[in-house]
Amino acid sequence: MDMKKFHLSLVLTNQCNLNCVYCYESHKTKKSMDIQLAKNIIAEYLNGEDYDEVEIDFFGGEPFLEFAVIREVCEWVWSRQWKNKYIFFATTNGVLVHGEIKEWLKGHKRYLWVSLSLDGTRSSHNINRSCSFDKIDLSFFKECWPEQTVKMTISKETVGDIYDNIVYIHSLGYDITGTNFAEGIDWEDERYLAVVSRELEKLCKYYMEHPEMKPVPLINMAIHKCADTREKNKWCGCGEHMAAYETDGHKYPCTFFTPMTFDEETMRRIAGTDFSCHDAFVDEECFHHCYLEPVCNSCYGANLLANGRMNRRDRSKCALMKVRAVYSAALKAHKILENPSDTYENKLTVQAIQRINELYNKM
Repeated sequence: MDMKKFHLSLVLTNQCNLNCVYCYESHKTKKSMDIQLAKNIIAEYLNGEDYDEVEIDFFGGEPFLEFAVIREVCEWVWSRQWKNKYIFFATTNGVLVHGEIKEWLKGHKRYLWVSLSLDGTRSSHNINRSCSFDKIDLSFFKECWPEQTVKMTISKETVGDIYDNIVYIHSLGYDITGTNFAEGIDWEDERYLAVVSRELEKLCKYYMEHPEMKPVPLINMAIHKCADTREKNKWCGCGEHMAAYETDGHKYPCTFFTPMTFDEETMRRIAGTDFSCHDAFVDEECFHHCYLEPVCNSCYGANLLANGRMNRRDRSKCALMKVRAVYSAALKAHKILENPSDTYENKLTVQAIQRINELYNKM
């Protein structure tokens, strides 16, 4: 039986100490969340509906701009008994994690997990993230949370360095779960596609030569799902098993669907959405006509930002998905040849490899 988890995000501040080139939060304010408000929201979920675990995520902006709030809220929660189990989590750009903040986090690393946003080498990171590379204590995050992965974003400025950036992050001892292409870019442009294909080919060879490394999701797609029975599904639990509370205490479906990202008119449309109606989130064209639909993750907030509809996938990333599928298929084929087995999943994977090569390998 799957665990019943709830993902609770608190937007502690809209403000950020960086100006990343790909930031889509264009409606930031200078507001911050009141400490008592944060406590009240958390208490509602820890003593309310039964959950196996509540993940409480401190979000921003940059959450450690509100370190005093984080510290008081955490210590208040830790000092009390609650019905539901919980874990605290935060994602940071790392720039402020020094001195008092660093020492406090180190002393509570078992109870508050922190994920670092890192876009690769010094050069790429500085291009994307306001020349902040040398302000981050990289070894601290690895020392405190050795199993925690990092999040990486690929911009049009750094797309030519995907291979170098990923291999560099691996050299630090990290796995990478998030390798996102920046929003608001026409990734269908042939200039970008040729570069992405070149970089993923190098990355594919790297993983073939280093089987001990866990491949990044970019070329580690679960392609066996493409050959299995197709079902209509909602990709995430936004508005159902997750919620984001803005600085004023208003509740939203997730951190993407907040006033930091959308204007007032769009926010009114979002408020009228039934997030429990899964069929309303299915892109019917993709479902019926695209072989890769079962592995093409869809962010409904990104869809809305790109084309005004939650259920219409961002077509500017279709060609990227096909290139990723080709190299995912190549990597899966290599692994099956190296370690053949007769599992149901592998049989489906072989079918998917054949079909993906037929459809996309001559792009």
